[in-house]
Amino acid sequence: MLKILPRLAVMAFWVLMGLSLDAAAAPGAPRISPATDGIFAAFKTHPLVGLGEWHGLAQELDFYVTLLRDPRFAAEVGNIVVEVGDASQQAVIDRYVNGEQVPYSELRKVWSDAVGWYPTVLWAGSINIYSTIREVNAKLPPDKRIKVWLGEPPIDWIAVKTKEDYAPLEKLRDSYPAELVGREILAKNKKALLIYGVGHFGTYPDPNLRSLLDSSNPGALFVVSPYVGYAQKDCAGRFERHIKDWAVPSLVEPVKGSVLEADIWRPGCNAFTRPPRITDDLFETSGRNNLGLSSDALLYLGPRKSLVYGARALDIILDLDYRAEINRRMVLRTGEPLGPPNTARNVPEPFFPD
Repeated sequence: MLKILPRLAVMAFWVLMGLSLDAAAAPGAPRISPATDGIFAAFKTHPLVGLGEWHGLAQELDFYVTLLRDPRFAAEVGNIVVEVGDASQQAVIDRYVNGEQVPYSELRKVWSDAVGWYPTVLWAGSINIYSTIREVNAKLPPDKRIKVWLGEPPIDWIAVKTKEDYAPLEKLRDSYPAELVGREILAKNKKALLIYGVGHFGTYPDPNLRSLLDSSNPGALFVVSPYVGYAQKDCAGRFERHIKDWAVPSLVEPVKGSVLEADIWRPGCNAFTRPPRITDDLFETSGRNNLGLSSDALLYLGPRKSLVYGARALDIILDLDYRAEINRRMVLRTGEPLGPPNTARNVPEPFFPD
């Protein structure tokens, strides 16, 4: 037996060498890692990680809970900047996530007053960010707790009576958080996770949160986009043949320049079908953004057929006074009232119904 052991060791060595040579012989193969590990690795080289949100995607909303509960988040990152919060309510959320009792009617203004959400924040999983952080912080000393920064520009809805009152604030939705991050995070040598809609992290002609941060602090931001599948089944089938063995959730990097690039996007492939008002050129440009080719990494949450919308918050159906106020804001901004309550949408539904 003793004579056999050295032989086994030599064989094991050459097997490992063979695996290493095989990996080296596959140029362009992306790295695939457990999603939380991949994100914390990105924080080793970047002070900011932007996690693009596809609003309502249940698997992504659940992933936030996993990420925030990981002890590394409070210890190594400590800050989160969110789109689902009105900055005028910063003192309210500070109290809440640090364990104070906050009346729900007051707490709800944190997300319901956010400037850019039409008609308001509806996804329960989006709101759950706050309760998760409160839970995590309850187990930590005050100087080690997670700090939440509300990224939507401050608004006083009582003072907003016309669309003209509202319009200037909507124009600040990218510049306000960019300035906040520069002032409170980067200037103080801190780190932060930014959770914003994917459009804020795409590459577009007009300035957005990503382009503003890239301009003021080149190289600071690492962008992660979720894989959301395709509106076109043939596009999904072609790409998903690569991912049968990927764990859920995984972080995949890079996609651009890897062997995946040719299949993740081709003309005619997108997460949407093309609306009539969108030109072919704009549709093709958006496809690259929507499918992760303009990001540093892809967050894989499962194949197309497994993705679902999460449950919606019930306030807008059950609280009639609240609904009336949200309806007032909707008419002010769009000229159209809310439609009738749709209770059927309060249960998970497929992200891409067949």
